[in-house]
Amino acid sequence: MQERKSNEQSKADGTAIAAWVVLLFLLTVLCALPIMIGGVSMPRLSPSAPLFPFSFAGILLSAYVPTLTALIVAGLFSGSGGVRPLLRQTRIWRVGITWYALALIGPAILFSLAGLVLLALGGAPPLHWLRFPSLSSFGPGGLTFFIGQLIAGSFGEELGWRGFAQPRLQVRYGALWASILIGTLWSTWHLWPAITPQGFSLLSPVDAAATYIRLISTSIIYAWMYNSTRGSLFLVIVAHAGHNIAATVIVAPSNGVYQQLIVALLYLLAAIAVVFWRRMCKAFVAPIIAWLKAKISARETPLTLLDSEGDCIV
Repeated sequence: MQERKSNEQSKADGTAIAAWVVLLFLLTVLCALPIMIGGVSMPRLSPSAPLFPFSFAGILLSAYVPTLTALIVAGLFSGSGGVRPLLRQTRIWRVGITWYALALIGPAILFSLAGLVLLALGGAPPLHWLRFPSLSSFGPGGLTFFIGQLIAGSFGEELGWRGFAQPRLQVRYGALWASILIGTLWSTWHLWPAITPQGFSLLSPVDAAATYIRLISTSIIYAWMYNSTRGSLFLVIVAHAGHNIAATVIVAPSNGVYQQLIVALLYLLAAIAVVFWRRMCKAFVAPIIAWLKAKISARETPLTLLDSEGDCIV
C-alpha cells in the first residue's frame, strides 16, 4: 500500500515537473514575442522602438517566469502539494549565521579572486574596485533598479528552481543529479535572449560555456545549502541575491571579457569541494556522529549535525 502511494506520488511529481518545464519555456517565449515582432535587438531597445511598452513589460515579466510557473503548476495540478507548502519554504530562515555569511560573503570572495586572476593575466586595474548603485537615479545603475533586479533574480527564480523542482527531482534522481538537471535547465532558460533579433550574434561561445558551467555548479551548491538547512528556500534566495550583489558591485579589470568564465570556473571548484565534502562526510564523519548520537542520553540535547539523508550539515 505504501509502495503504491509512493509510485503514485512519483508519477504525480513527474507530471508536474513536465508541465512546469513546458509552461516555463512557453511563457518565456511569449515574453520575448514583442521583441521578436518589433525586430529590434535588445541592446538597441529604446522608447522609440516598435512595441517598446510590450517589449519592456515582457523583459520584466520574464525574470519572474520560473516562480510564476511553479505557483501555477503547484496550484492547478493535483498531487503537487499546493501553493502554501511551496511558499512555506521561504519562512525557514533560522539556519545559523554561518550559512548567511557563506551566502553573502562567498560570492564576493569568488568575484574578488576572479579580479585577481584577471590582473595576473595582464588586465589593468579599474579606477574603482567597487561600484555602488546611485541614490539619485531610477534607471540602470540606480538603487531602485538594483533592488528590483535583486528581487527578480532571487525570489523571481528560486521558488521554481529550488522550491519546486529540486525536492521533486531529487526523490527520483538524488540530490546531485537533480541539481545538475536543474542547472542545465536553468542555464538554457537564462540564454533566452538568443531567440531575439540578432541574439545569437551577441552570444559568444565563451559566454554560453560560462553560463552552463556557472549555473550547473551554482545549482549543486544551492542544492547543498537547501538540503543541509531542512529546505530553507529563504537562505537560497539570499545566496542568489548575494551573487547578484557581488556581480554588480565588484568591478572587473579591463580585460573583463573573461570574467564570466573565470567566475564560472571558481564556482565549479566550489561545487567540486561541496561534492567531495559530502562524500567524505558520509563515509567517515557521519558514522562517528551517528555513534555519538546513540550514546547520548534522551534527556540531553541531541546532536543536529546530520540532515535527513545522514549527511553533514556543516
